[in-house]
Amino acid sequence: MFDERYPKEIILKDHNEVILRPVEDGDHEGLVGFFQDMHLSFRWFLKEDPCDPGVIQKWIENQKRGKAFSIMALCRDQVVGTAALLLRPYGGRKHVGRLRIVVAPEFTGRQLGTWLVFDLTKRAMEMGLQKIRADFVVGIEDMAIRAFRNMGFVEEGLLKEYIQDQNERYYDYQIMIKHLHKEWGDF
Repeated sequence: MFDERYPKEIILKDHNEVILRPVEDGDHEGLVGFFQDMHLSFRWFLKEDPCDPGVIQKWIENQKRGKAFSIMALCRDQVVGTAALLLRPYGGRKHVGRLRIVVAPEFTGRQLGTWLVFDLTKRAMEMGLQKIRADFVVGIEDMAIRAFRNMGFVEEGLLKEYIQDQNERYYDYQIMIKHLHKEWGDF
């Protein structure tokens, strides 16, 4: 049901065409390359090292097992972004999805991240989730925090000096939540 509307063509603010589609088995090499091409500061704050092929394989397996729904953005056959809706199939947080969005630095500010968030928000609504969560490093991801606020996410919590960068500087960790409705018309 979820894969029927892909691939999906989108036009970015700068008129570049990007294709969104679900992550598949054959995407392993492209995703590893996407993260390896990124400067360490753009991937440092992820929970796992995406340059490790085993991590990417685990992400692909999580998609197969229904623990995530992941999409990727391609521009001229190059991966320029990836996004995942991370799910908990059991327990007290199964009604909450968590977003993980990574956009290539040269594609930030072109609304690619917005398209990825909208696509996964729609998916979360179709899955019956009640909330989605996104986490940010204050002082590093301020542009993303503003963008998510503009998309209806609210600051739900702030963990002071919770994140440490590769140079051992500390940053606050912002947790943002979006409450979902059953249909777009309910907003």
